[in-house]
Amino acid sequence: MSIIDVLIFFLVIWWPIFFMLLPVGYEPITKYDEKTEYVRSAPRKPKIFKKIILASCLSFFITLLIYLLEFYNIFSLKGAFL
Repeated sequence: MSIIDVLIFFLVIWWPIFFMLLPVGYEPITKYDEKTEYVRSAPRKPKIFKKIILASCLSFFITLLIYLLEFYNIFSLKGAFL
């Protein structure tokens, strides 16, 4: 795998993991009977930075695992897309 292949694989894995982490810890701003100037479905504390870091770490380990599997010829992606 070249560096470009690794970066593309990392980004392709990162986005779904990030979107799966977005609803984790969701707590709405207010209860349904209270008035607010925000949309009620908006999260109170989104913790986006923590979710970005967690998605990056998970994606890094998955990418590293796939890279090592391909490096030691246990698994190969080369013929999968041809």
